[in-house]
Amino acid sequence: MPTQTLLIIAGEASGDRLGGALMAELKRTHPTLRFLGVGGEHMHDQGLQPVFPMSDLAVMGLFEVIPAIPRILKRLRQLEELVTKEKPDLIITIDSQDFSSRLAKRVRKLGIPHIQYVAPKVWAWRQGRAHKLRELYTHLLTILPFEQGFFQNYGIKTSYVGHPAITMLEPFVKARTEGQKPVLALLPGSRTSELTRHWPIFLQTYRNLRERQPTLSAVLALPNRQTLELCQKIAPWESTDLILPVFGEERFHHLATATAALAKSGTNNLEMALLGVPAVVTYKMNPLTYLIARLLVQVPYISLPNLILHNAGKRVAYPEYIQHAASTAKLTEVMGLLLSGTAARDAQIKALEGLKSLMATPKPPAQMAAEVVVKYIK
Repeated sequence: MPTQTLLIIAGEASGDRLGGALMAELKRTHPTLRFLGVGGEHMHDQGLQPVFPMSDLAVMGLFEVIPAIPRILKRLRQLEELVTKEKPDLIITIDSQDFSSRLAKRVRKLGIPHIQYVAPKVWAWRQGRAHKLRELYTHLLTILPFEQGFFQNYGIKTSYVGHPAITMLEPFVKARTEGQKPVLALLPGSRTSELTRHWPIFLQTYRNLRERQPTLSAVLALPNRQTLELCQKIAPWESTDLILPVFGEERFHHLATATAALAKSGTNNLEMALLGVPAVVTYKMNPLTYLIARLLVQVPYISLPNLILHNAGKRVAYPEYIQHAASTAKLTEVMGLLLSGTAARDAQIKALEGLKSLMATPKPPAQMAAEVVVKYIK
């Protein structure tokens, strides 16, 4: 039997992790597969034959994208030519929605099955775009449970394969224990704009809470030490504030012991929810951006745990405070309830248990995804 070739493309670090796990699972059951494409160290470790560096696609932000457009268009043409020449048995694009859809448009005429891993979030705004995906992709692999039904309503083959955080956090979930003294997890974000808007409010809220509960301490979860230095410039703190900075995946050891969390909206909300940590979610943005978002966004909540619960007809878990509602006075009030044994805390814990049930899959996400892929390469 001739070797089968999979073209697999990830444009950023999170996609590289998904791709690496998927490739490892596919190699376990189909060791002769050839992987060609674009990825990072996780995919390279699994034997990816790189076409060009993933860094050529990993561009964030409007002003960063504009000068990169010629390079991105060049890479699109390169991949189109490669697909035409190699005629892979299957194309898998991972996240990177804009790049993935543009590549899909260019190569669909060749009739090669195309799987998109991590579905575009068209359910959040401009839902009418969903019907166009049926023309671009053969199958969608979703990481949020409500997405499967949404896309199937548009006639798109879709499978919920589970969120990667389920597997990543499993050992920390099992080890979760709260200490005798209360600990507040602070997750203000990673980008400069997020830290500038959130960190001063988070720090003052924590100080307010310490006045009420002198035994309270905090863990500050950040991606790296550069963001720690930025936080210290934006709003410095003293050693007496008892704030422990934690970084990377090591942060989960500490977050799993937190009594409650104050977090900006993002993937961290889902991670805290899967760890079973009660939390308050907040987000502040440029006022003009906020006005535009209010006009465009079609979902009632900004945090993933709440969206998952809401779409399942369940009671949402996390209070959300956006823009002017995210004041230190209000955040101090609601966080105080979660740091104590109150009805609000108990209700959150119960809701989070329901969330875990909704997100559970019979097998690990990488194995779920691999089983779909295998159907297209037999």
